[in-house]
This record gives sequence, C-alpha cells and structure tokens, in this order.
Amino acid sequence: MRNIFRSYIPIFSLFLFINSCSKGAIAPQAAARTQYNLTVTASEGGFVTPEANGTYNAGAQLTLSAIPNNGYSFCRWLGTDNDNSVCKKSQLQGARGKSRCIIKMDSNRYVEAFFERNLK
Repeated sequence: MRNIFRSYIPIFSLFLFINSCSKGAIAPQAAARTQYNLTVTASEGGFVTPEANGTYNAGAQLTLSAIPNNGYSFCRWLGTDNDNSVCKKSQLQGARGKSRCIIKMDSNRYVEAFFERNLK
C-alpha cells in the first residue's frame, strides 16, 4: 500500500503544479501608449504637406513643408506651445525660405504656416 501511495505523490504534485500555473496566471496587459493631437493650419496663400492633422504616439517625429501658391511666399511657422521646439527658432521668428520643420510629438500641438503676397 505504501508503494502505491508513493507512486501517486509525484503524479499528484505534478498535477497541482500544472493546474496552479494555468488557472492563476494573469496575462500582463500592455501599457497604453501616450498619444497627442496635432492640428496644422495654413494662412491664405499656401498649404502644408503632408496633411498631418491627427493623433500620434508620444515621441513620433513629422516633417512638414509649407508650399506657397503662385504669387505668394512662405513667411514663417508658428507653434502655440511657445517652447521654440516646433520648428527651428529662426523659423519661429519669421525667417524667410525655411519652409520645412520637424515636429516631435511630446505634447498636443498647434502649428500654423504663414504666407504673404509677393509685391509686384
């Protein structure tokens, strides 16, 4: 009788181990990624490409280009968070010809491209 009992102990222990691992285990959930909204507009006289309005994961980087219409020139970029990181500082201050900027999505962003009519 003892030999029979001893042979069931390892089998029973194995059964408990397998059963406890499969029923009690909770699969870890993936952490929700932080996302931010980007709003891009352009004044009269041009447009911004690509169409970038939307929601992006934190840390995403986008390159925007301001394209003037005929008879207009690109003037400057403006970002509402006042951290001078939406585009290069010289672009935020109105430097001409700097029609591209890189945006790092580290907060909700509002970016606007300004254009002006060419003088004849």
